[in-house]
Amino acid sequence: MVDVLQEAETIRRPASMEMVVQAVASELRTPVEPPRQDQPLRVWLLRLVGICADVDEGLQGLARCLGYVEQQSVLMDDLARLLDEWEAAVFFRFTDLHPLRSVLQKLPSDALLTLARRASRSRTQELEAWCKTGWDVFLRLAGDNSTEEELPPCLAYLDLAADLLVEEGRHGEAEELRRWARRQVQARGLLDVQADWVATKQRARTSQPAAPSLQPAYLLIQCEPDGVDPDRYYLSHWRQADADGWHPVPGETLNVRRGDLEVEVERLVEQAEARWAELRQPVVIEFILPWELLKEPVEWWNKETDARHPTPLVMYYTVVLRSLDRLRKPWYRPWNNRWRHLRDKPAESRSHWSKPGQSAFHLERELQEDDQIVCLVLNEVPGSDSEAAQDEFTAALRAGVPAMLWQRGEPDPGFREAAADILQERSLAGLLERTRVWRRQALSLGREDWDGHIGRHLAVLLDDPERIPGPSSRPDTGGTDRRR
Repeated sequence: MVDVLQEAETIRRPASMEMVVQAVASELRTPVEPPRQDQPLRVWLLRLVGICADVDEGLQGLARCLGYVEQQSVLMDDLARLLDEWEAAVFFRFTDLHPLRSVLQKLPSDALLTLARRASRSRTQELEAWCKTGWDVFLRLAGDNSTEEELPPCLAYLDLAADLLVEEGRHGEAEELRRWARRQVQARGLLDVQADWVATKQRARTSQPAAPSLQPAYLLIQCEPDGVDPDRYYLSHWRQADADGWHPVPGETLNVRRGDLEVEVERLVEQAEARWAELRQPVVIEFILPWELLKEPVEWWNKETDARHPTPLVMYYTVVLRSLDRLRKPWYRPWNNRWRHLRDKPAESRSHWSKPGQSAFHLERELQEDDQIVCLVLNEVPGSDSEAAQDEFTAALRAGVPAMLWQRGEPDPGFREAAADILQERSLAGLLERTRVWRRQALSLGREDWDGHIGRHLAVLLDDPERIPGPSSRPDTGGTDRRR
């Protein structure tokens, strides 16, 4: 680790080093002194790594602090790989791991993600950039948690890797992995757990292959106000393509100007498409937005803006909005109750139209008195400075209404017809499909004329409490700061 840190430009420059020292001291809640002028850098780094190693999760904290300044670099990949090795050494109680290295490094690279997914019971959906070999994947899984009833993912991975080696005729290497793993299983008292794992694996082999899933993949994109500069936002994202459960994979968090959000979203979509090149599922993009961005037509932001004819996101994806305010407030119980009603009893679900001039108090009272209301058609446009609009929206959030529909821009007499048509389908799938129909009608008119169609101005908010994003990579002291 010291060898890697010594090569970092961030460490070599006094100004950036001071930032790292302050961040590490704050992260570890312990004093960290910068190097003295007469002190060799390597000596100071040895002491720094020692201080961090003595604190629980201290080395991970050091890497995070360095990453705030260093951002995405080869150096950070090298450090992350060493941290994985450190955690693996601790997990295996400092047993010699190196007999596994030469065998695991020869595993075919195209099989690594599948092995990792199966070994982690789908909790690992993507591999980190530094996981280039089977050895890297083993180290990464060694830090993952498991329940007492589960074989640790790293040991399950060795078992699956041994199966793969047998298929390739490399029986000696397969037995080497199994023998090493067997000693660990016995030492940890996991023989019964291993037997259950093997039985489950064999049942999966004899069962019929599953049909391709129609469960959508999700790209969640969250914009959170900077809190200091009103023109800047933390842009976080998660990718979810696991058809067997909700295991969103967090990406990097950027701090960007409001005017750059569309460009950065385009980049996130391109990255997701590159990772999902073999994906057969449909893709849904969900924007988790603060109040002031709900008026932005994010569904019509462009992709491939460097092409002669960029296309809006709605041409290729189902795009829905979500409320950042709802995720930050204690309104989960009514939200969960109405969502379950919409999911389980769509035929008994109802929509409600907000009345012009009605007070937010009486709107909330009406919603509270009817627990079958799952969608509200707003009278005001969210995202404005209007107190009436904010009160109406907050009343719906507090009552737990999971879906909302409104029209952006100037009032259009066609909105009432479109909303009535959309809401005649009471199921989730029906609501989204009818919205897609109206948007496709607008698309069919082309860029020159689609602004005159109500489908261009429809906004749909659909908050699913069962799809909560995990923690973002945003640090408490500031995110990856991409200044323009």
